[in-house]
Amino acid sequence: MNIPSDLAARIVGHRKAAGLSRAKLSALSGVPVRTIEDWEAGARLPRDVWQIWNIASALGLTVEEYLGLGKGVADE
Repeated sequence: MNIPSDLAARIVGHRKAAGLSRAKLSALSGVPVRTIEDWEAGARLPRDVWQIWNIASALGLTVEEYLGLGKGVADE
């Protein structure tokens, strides 16, 4: 399964903006390096809510910011 290239690019961009290697982000988040590699390569879709939350938290972002989601109905 390929994920949209803009999502993969956003995931890479957040990690690089934080100045983290994949290994360091893995250590901070508890998400395996292979999973991070797959997300960044567009090979796998981020689906595990805890992994997404852990990565976002390690980067100092909300899940919405990490995934590039806009305002939801609850925010209006």
